[in-house]
Amino acid sequence: MAVARNKQDTRRAAGKATDKLVLATVNAPYKRAIDARTLAGCLAKAEPGVWSVHLATFFTDVSPKLVLAFATAHGVSKSKLAEAYLVTKKRTGEKNSDLEAELVPLAAAAS
Repeated sequence: MAVARNKQDTRRAAGKATDKLVLATVNAPYKRAIDARTLAGCLAKAEPGVWSVHLATFFTDVSPKLVLAFATAHGVSKSKLAEAYLVTKKRTGEKNSDLEAELVPLAAAAS
């Protein structure tokens, strides 16, 4: 039981560290800051709402590995992440070829 608790604590700490890195990058260029819960909600709904520029920054300036880690930590599936990426790309014109190579086939399969 103690081992399971230690693993859970380790995952939680890793998730918080991921959140801090992601939010530092996503919020740096803007006066208005998005929080991890709102960002995760936008991804889960595949609807940027008023946060389009923050999502564009998330998808373009955050490393693909960290994008995936953030999504996983917040229970956002890869297919929903791919859908959010495509919606954001369409609205903003911003793209990330490295991330797109991994995500777009998932979005096409989900359609």
